[in-house]
Amino acid sequence: MKLERHTWGSALAVIALVATAMLVTSAYSAANSRTIEGAWRTVVTPRNCQTEAPFPSLKGLFTFHQGGTMAEYGIGPGQTPALRSPGHGVWAREAGWQDYSFAFTFNRYDAGGVFLGRQKITGELEFGEDGDTFTTRSVIEMLDVNDVVIGGGCATAAGTRFE
Repeated sequence: MKLERHTWGSALAVIALVATAMLVTSAYSAANSRTIEGAWRTVVTPRNCQTEAPFPSLKGLFTFHQGGTMAEYGIGPGQTPALRSPGHGVWAREAGWQDYSFAFTFNRYDAGGVFLGRQKITGELEFGEDGDTFTTRSVIEMLDVNDVVIGGGCATAAGTRFE
């Protein structure tokens, strides 16, 4: 009789553990579907700021970390990774659950490895209803070694959650 009680007790404990795990997983999925936190594959399209005419797109990566920091990486067509560092920056949720802002920067180098300055990107992000996509509109500033703006542009991007 004691063996049966122990077996039933163990079975109930396992059932409770599985149910709790399912609730935690479900809560995580629901929370995750309403946040940009995580890793994203992106397609960035540089654009003429006045006409919106697109330039060749590039594939990249965004990672939005808990706490409001982010990482970014992307290489344009015909470029080499040696010409730029990974991007680092910040993000914030704005009014409403779909609207975010972000800013990041990366260092630029010439083919010989000489520091040329940096590039700063600031943008607005709209999180998709599905929780797995976003779109952005950004302003780009190209800065020299003294942080003086020497050029710029605009861009749009589309992101898809990496899982």
